Amino acid sequence: MATSNWEYPEHQQFERVPTLDQVDPKDHKAVYAARQQKIRDDWVKVMEARIIREKLDECYRTEGVNHCKRR
Repeated sequence: MATSNWEYPEHQQFERVPTLDQVDPKDHKAVYAARQQKIRDDWVKVMEARIIREKLDECYRTEGVNHCKRR
């Protein structure tokens, strides 16, 4: 049973840090932060591609292959 007062949680915002090739390899904290940022960025790209693929598949099912275009 779903409650009517449920709210979607806030998205966590992360501070942008220098990329892996911009940090000193001896600075372990900076390397860790850059690595985590890269993982998050890559994950967002994967999820965006997944959403687009799902929408395109849905369009193929409802409209037919020749009527769907990627935007």
